[in-house]
Amino acid sequence: MEGLEEDRGFDHLVLRYRTRAGLTQQELADFSTISVRAIRDLEHGRAQRPRRDTVRLLADALRLNDRDRGRLEAAAGRTSGTDLRIGASGAAVPPPAGAVPVGRVDEADTLTADLGTAGRRIITLTGAPGAGKTTLAMEVAGRLHRRSDLPVLWVGPGGAGHPAVPEALYGAGGREAREHLGALTGSIGDAEALLVLDSPRPTAPDARALAELLADCPGLRVLSTAHRPHRVPGEQVFLVDPLREEDAVELLRGLLAAAGADTPDGDPGPARICALLDHLPGALRTVASWAAVYGTATLLESLRENPLPLLAPLDPGSGDDLAAALRRALADRDPHEEAVLEVLCQAPDGEPADTLAQRAGLGLADCGRALMSLVSGGLVRRLPDGARSRFHALCLVRAVRGAQGRSEERREMAL
Repeated sequence: MEGLEEDRGFDHLVLRYRTRAGLTQQELADFSTISVRAIRDLEHGRAQRPRRDTVRLLADALRLNDRDRGRLEAAAGRTSGTDLRIGASGAAVPPPAGAVPVGRVDEADTLTADLGTAGRRIITLTGAPGAGKTTLAMEVAGRLHRRSDLPVLWVGPGGAGHPAVPEALYGAGGREAREHLGALTGSIGDAEALLVLDSPRPTAPDARALAELLADCPGLRVLSTAHRPHRVPGEQVFLVDPLREEDAVELLRGLLAAAGADTPDGDPGPARICALLDHLPGALRTVASWAAVYGTATLLESLRENPLPLLAPLDPGSGDDLAAALRRALADRDPHEEAVLEVLCQAPDGEPADTLAQRAGLGLADCGRALMSLVSGGLVRRLPDGARSRFHALCLVRAVRGAQGRSEERREMAL
């Protein structure tokens, strides 16, 4: 019987030990501080990989001897495999159509190599809205899945995907959040897996919950997309820069051709459009959608006058409004970042850091921190200029802030 007992699953052992102790589920919940629902799920086999803390609390509440405690711990960690599903719908995460996204070969190679080793547990892709963070994450996740059959758990905007992730990592804390964290840990266990957090919530994940998840799931790696770093332990920040000029022009020409607006090889229009859109692939795709009804000359003239209306796709259901995304990225900046942006938006040629601090009325340390935050979020670019670098606000950032300023002036006049 002892050998048979050792072969029992965790669910059977919890039920057996609780019955032997003469405890109801409610009494065990009270003694262990684990919810009745969690105990019910454990006894019905709906959580095959409980967290280590959960096993310890149960063993303490049941007053198990060393032998039974060992059996319970062994059963908790013995289940093989993982019940993760690939992607939100159970299918493999779809990589972008065709080959690697234009201009992103080096980035995709680097990220795939980093996440393919044990040294990189969590990487956060930052950059301006439209920089292509999601597309790059899809490419990397698809590569890792195809090369090593790595399970990929994708959680997108609004929390679409695994239901436990948003509440476990982005919830308000408390018992319910810990139960969701336990369910998530149980579904991953010791298996090798990739969790992709594609901006499921506007806030950063809870650093402590994310650290616990990584500690309890030693084979898990996390790839996240965000407007700014999460500042969680062990995080590697990877800035997704705008495309190089030649790559941006190649992408735009292909997009225009697909919309039926071929451009001659010597036409400077595509390069000028790319410059006005900061070489951001998302912005290029959105503006190119308007080529179905307007020629490139008309698009260029409209972008020079005001690019924001064309940052919403021609078909409202086919993509995001990048102007709205830029406004969100600019909305939660602290006063020092606001002061730096104010100066840079009035300096199309950019500013060196030392004169920028003076003009913004900031000390060097405060200006440096503000610059670092804006650069890591992709809203400001650092470009070499001889012996010292100059910092430039994106053209689209200047356009959004200019529009906001005009709106404020109109409101003040109305008052």
